Amino acid sequence: MDSQLKKAVINHQQEEVEEYLKELETDKSFSLASLIEDLLPLMLMECSLRYGSFHFVKMSLFLRELSQKKYFSRESELEIARIVLLGLSERHFIKLEAGSSGYQENQVNQKTYAKLTEEINNGNSNNAFYYALGILENEPEKLKEYLINLGMERIPDSLGHSISCFFPVMRDLVNHHKDVSATAVLSYIMYLSRYRYQGTYNSNQKNRRKPSPKELKDLGLKAASGNGIVNLHHMITYYTFFMLEDSSFYQELPPYTILENYSGGKNIDQKRLELSDSNNKEKYQITESYQHFKDNFSLANYQENLDFLFYNLDRNYKETVSHLHQLFAEYYSPGWNPHYYTGLYCALGLYNSDKIDDIKIKKMAVIQAIEYFASNVL
Repeated sequence: MDSQLKKAVINHQQEEVEEYLKELETDKSFSLASLIEDLLPLMLMECSLRYGSFHFVKMSLFLRELSQKKYFSRESELEIARIVLLGLSERHFIKLEAGSSGYQENQVNQKTYAKLTEEINNGNSNNAFYYALGILENEPEKLKEYLINLGMERIPDSLGHSISCFFPVMRDLVNHHKDVSATAVLSYIMYLSRYRYQGTYNSNQKNRRKPSPKELKDLGLKAASGNGIVNLHHMITYYTFFMLEDSSFYQELPPYTILENYSGGKNIDQKRLELSDSNNKEKYQITESYQHFKDNFSLANYQENLDFLFYNLDRNYKETVSHLHQLFAEYYSPGWNPHYYTGLYCALGLYNSDKIDDIKIKKMAVIQAIEYFASNVL
């Protein structure tokens, strides 16, 4: 990473960041994925005492994934780079950089896991990290699964953070990005150490079961209902469970009972359900350009343009994903909320998922993500 750019970001020098962004316009080798890759060590040093430091890096990992899969046009990548760099330059950082060596024991066994949990329960993050280092070196995939399970025990207090925020980092960085693996684990342990755990993690989840299709549908309709950040987290976490189920490191069936307890008491949003049931038979054009998309989809009147949007998602998915991200980027302002893109990523993931076949859930999730964004930026 360019040291001058890093210095400008850390010191909140947005004029210098803007200059760098201008230079990118003529840089033919630029890719959003590479930019985010270079920024990852810095992102993990973001300081947020309320919820840990994983909101911005989670958003960025999702954007990196879409960039790697060639979802974004060059114009879209340049607009999103502006969000990433300017948004990051507003944040504050702590020198949090952990090494991966230091574990002195000869082996890792069940006692190591027990000591890890005990130290987390006692709030001793440094001691807990010592045992985590040993597991990271010897059994990294098991460590990720163990920490994710431990985080989920605090349901419903922190499910929206203990899994939906930390899962992407566990999946994409730990054991796959040597430079930041230990730092990511330390950050997660510092978060978990705020809570006290009773007994063994997930002690009441030994007999896990997959919800029936009807139960999964009902859960999805509820997750995609409601307004505001808490309800958006329900939808994000619903999709995160699908990602968890598909991840290579998580060998168990996710504890869907915990997810049901998290959002199962909600009512289904009848107004959003009605919007998702709309099926205008008018034949729309597949968008030929971003400008064409903008001309036909307005955030201010998004409810009137939903049939056009879903028509294009069905027939032109990749390009429509790019257009939506570029449209969101045009509304950048100081205080950018990473959940704008995180919500959109999860909603579009649900829309394209084969885990559920109910089109109403898919549409409701997309409407929810767009509504959350529009209600905050317009």
